[in-house]
Amino acid sequence: MKYDQHSYYLGMTFAFVECVLNDAKEVALTHPLPQIEHDALKEIQEKIIFENGCKLYWDTTQNTIVGVIYKYDESLAKYLELRKHYDLINDFNEFKPLLGYHIVSKINNYTPIDCHVVNSEDWIFKI
Repeated sequence: MKYDQHSYYLGMTFAFVECVLNDAKEVALTHPLPQIEHDALKEIQEKIIFENGCKLYWDTTQNTIVGVIYKYDESLAKYLELRKHYDLINDFNEFKPLLGYHIVSKINNYTPIDCHVVNSEDWIFKI
């Protein structure tokens, strides 16, 4: 089976928009893309995000562009404050709490857990 990278990235965007929209994640990130791929997907990513009631901030790190998907302005403010001090890729652990990787909801309580982020490198497209 041959996979289409752009469809994969857009599927990730849909999934993360759903998470943010339903408050399962405070902030989510699009897949970091080089400028040429970002340009090819930007319009449709914005359509997915905006038409589903979320907001978007484009950020650049290490020659890639990543979309910060959020619902509340204070969530973006938290992200931007972190970015003043940390690089999104090299210091990813600093962003985990904001991205929801350190908590699991138990009704109205939150219990810290140790989460591992699945590496979504482009290995899938070599299958």
